[in-house]
Amino acid sequence: MPEKLKEELKKLGSLTLFFFIGFAYILTTMKFLLAEYDIDVIVFSKVIISALVAAKVVAIMDATPLIKGYGDSPRYIRVLYKSLIYLGGVFIISLIEDLFHGYRQEGSLGKAIEIFIETRHFYHFLAVTMAVSLVFIVHNIFHEIDSYLGGGKLAKLFFDKP
Repeated sequence: MPEKLKEELKKLGSLTLFFFIGFAYILTTMKFLLAEYDIDVIVFSKVIISALVAAKVVAIMDATPLIKGYGDSPRYIRVLYKSLIYLGGVFIISLIEDLFHGYRQEGSLGKAIEIFIETRHFYHFLAVTMAVSLVFIVHNIFHEIDSYLGGGKLAKLFFDKP
């Protein structure tokens, strides 16, 4: 296996694991809160799918020149910029996937859009956006700290023996 491919698979795996942990925490908290009202939700499949989508977006966006914007800015600006770009990517990919499933179900793009609009709730959308944004911000903060310390030193800080 070529080195570049191994490197990309390792990056994608670590991104997926990071997002899995972040989304698992948020969705499990949501499950506990909803249990107070006897509302049962299944979170494991949502966590896996969300982690894979987020990792896919970060990997795709990192390969584009768009993510290099504000490279000379202070680190907090880069964190916010990248988080907004990633959030936009997740929104676009999720929208395309939802419309694709609606199209397959109904056979018409117009019907797929109609179903999408009818089944979305604004406050739910805001809550999900805030949660995903928080996970992206934490990811980007860790990335900036690792960059500042020198690539890979943050992982060594946490995983090497003292």
